[in-house]
Amino acid sequence: MKKILTIMLFAFACNLAFAQTDDNRKAAFHLSFVSPLGTNGLRSAQTTNTTSLNLLVGLSKNEEAFTLGGLSNVILNNAKGVQIGGLSNYVGNEGRGLQVAGLGNINKGSFNGFQFGGIFNFADEVKGVQFSGLVNIAEDVKGVQFAGLVNIAENSDVPIGLINIIKNGEMGIAVTYDGIGNAVASFRSGGKYTYGILGVGYNHKMKPGGLKNSLVAEAGLGAHIPVIKWFRINNELKVSTIDCNSSDPVLNAGYSLLPAFRVGRHFELFGGASINYMETKNVSAGNLFPKHSLWKGGNATKLQQVYIGYQVGVQFIF
Repeated sequence: MKKILTIMLFAFACNLAFAQTDDNRKAAFHLSFVSPLGTNGLRSAQTTNTTSLNLLVGLSKNEEAFTLGGLSNVILNNAKGVQIGGLSNYVGNEGRGLQVAGLGNINKGSFNGFQFGGIFNFADEVKGVQFSGLVNIAEDVKGVQFAGLVNIAENSDVPIGLINIIKNGEMGIAVTYDGIGNAVASFRSGGKYTYGILGVGYNHKMKPGGLKNSLVAEAGLGAHIPVIKWFRINNELKVSTIDCNSSDPVLNAGYSLLPAFRVGRHFELFGGASINYMETKNVSAGNLFPKHSLWKGGNATKLQQVYIGYQVGVQFIF
């Protein structure tokens, strides 16, 4: 307790040295429990801090270097440097630097730098990277959005997520068929360069006694290499499961190189080779594995194989 009181007295003395008018106060160091219980007292909302340590929730006008909050940091105007919040960071205008929050970051204006949110990130304009466990939301993104599930933006050329709702991007429904007999309908969404894939389908090659059902689920990420207006090369990393609601499904993971041809405004035809890794603990599903392989492994209770396959498809682009 004595150490805390000593730190608060020292911070208060520093703040007196840096204090200016009430509308434009500056503090070298701000220590608070929850506003107004801190060294800036009732004037926290009018104070620009160089460094802030907020044991629970901090309030300030601007932050210029480093801000740490046990729960949340609330910065009414601009933030520079590093902001770390146990739950959240809120910036009322512009942010620049690094923001890390266990739950999420909210910037009501532009943000330039790296946002890391355990659940979500929100900003008006982004120059840099948004990285979140679930959702990123922005208006205009010049950089990368990476989300565990959904990216939402007006403009974003490089969204990396399973679902990407980009107003000026691309969304479509594709039907694909591959060398092990998976026929899948998938939703594909993204920007100019990257896209996400979510699909469901059916495997017609499974013989009776192999699997309980032939339902297929797939998810993946793709990248476009634009060549000319009507031709591009798609690169896809996908994981699919056959008999996906079983305790012992067939797992197939692979990379596909897919030349794609645009036909009119809405249709795209694509197809190409793939390299895949396939495994299952259900040895009765062995007839699903290709006869030719680059490598085979496993034992009496597990089948493994690396093989060259193919994928073809057609996509309707909204």
